[in-house]
Amino acid sequence: MPNEAFSRVVIDSQLADQGWKTQAPNSVRHEYVLPDGTRADYVLCDRYGHSVAVIEAKRFSISPGDAAEQAKAYARQLKVPYVFLANGKEILFWEWEGEAFPRPVKTFFKQTDLEKRFATRQVRQDPLAVPVDKHIASRDYQIE
Repeated sequence: MPNEAFSRVVIDSQLADQGWKTQAPNSVRHEYVLPDGTRADYVLCDRYGHSVAVIEAKRFSISPGDAAEQAKAYARQLKVPYVFLANGKEILFWEWEGEAFPRPVKTFFKQTDLEKRFATRQVRQDPLAVPVDKHIASRDYQIE
């Protein structure tokens, strides 16, 4: 049965296929030590070296979804909104602050895609909090 180290070789390859520089610490950090002393398997960073996602790697025989709570704890410590759970053959993505469960994805996101997703998150507004422009919609039913 392949072990976690074999899964990590596959994960490194999958990251490289998406353009991640797996040996550059400002891109991908391996075995990153967290404030509580635990280690995140991978931390993905934006082009400036700021953490944006955590990857929790498991061996082939373990469902990546089983590591959701562990990865969520890492993401909470790093204050990152995105979690990937992977075992070398399956990848799950989770925006843990707003979604109940991780969802399957075909592959890891590219660095630029994660940056765009993160930037969109920063400027997102609640549509109900935006004031109605009375020059456009002035009738009661339009305002409602």
